[in-house]
Amino acid sequence: MFKHIQIVKIVLHLFCLAFIISVCIFSVHTYSRSIGLFDEFDIQISGNDYIDTSFINNEIYPQMSSSLLSININDIQNKLESLDYIEAVQVSRLVPHILSIHIIERVPILLINKYDEIIFMDKNGIFLPADEKSIGTFPVPVLSIIDVNGSMDRYMGDIAQFVQFILSEYPVFYNNLSEVKIEEDFWEFYSDYNTKIYAHASYLIHQLNILKDFEKTVYPVRNLQDYHYIDLRVKDQVIVKEKYPRS
Repeated sequence: MFKHIQIVKIVLHLFCLAFIISVCIFSVHTYSRSIGLFDEFDIQISGNDYIDTSFINNEIYPQMSSSLLSININDIQNKLESLDYIEAVQVSRLVPHILSIHIIERVPILLINKYDEIIFMDKNGIFLPADEKSIGTFPVPVLSIIDVNGSMDRYMGDIAQFVQFILSEYPVFYNNLSEVKIEEDFWEFYSDYNTKIYAHASYLIHQLNILKDFEKTVYPVRNLQDYHYIDLRVKDQVIVKEKYPRS
């Protein structure tokens, strides 16, 4: 019986404590709103290198309200993440006077050209619009589809696989790449040093792995830039023509 009374007292004590805390929070919140404590706040935007801050402010303006506490953070986040060149957004309140918005932008890694279609692609295979501003901002390799009978959709899977491979497994190849041309049966790569590399379309990744091993083998005596061309189209072979023949 005594133990039961003690339990009841503890429960009542906790209930009263929770009630008092709730009343205090409600009172502080009501008082803060009545004096306009959270009505004036600053918006701090970070992480955006390509997208103008003024553009972001204009996009979120309809979601703004008179109070920092009444802003719907999810609405702002969803709105911004629906925009081109934005991958993710973190929105948070820093009471009492700051709304913090951190932007993670998408970065193009290829400019794809197919006749009258020009579009960027990021590392995740997401397409991004290309215009004068973006083309001037992102100096990325140009990939041209020369096959007159092939649509862009036909090659998207191969292009995405190629991008994932060179970024994760062969980044030095991407860093020296200036142009890619795709024809029906083979791919042609141009390095920044005017070296041409030919690969068959049907087993592209396997050939690039062979090229990577070849590059390790000839280094430091030779680099890929020392060759006029490198032909990988003969199975498991590397055929080269040197720019500077050994004496």
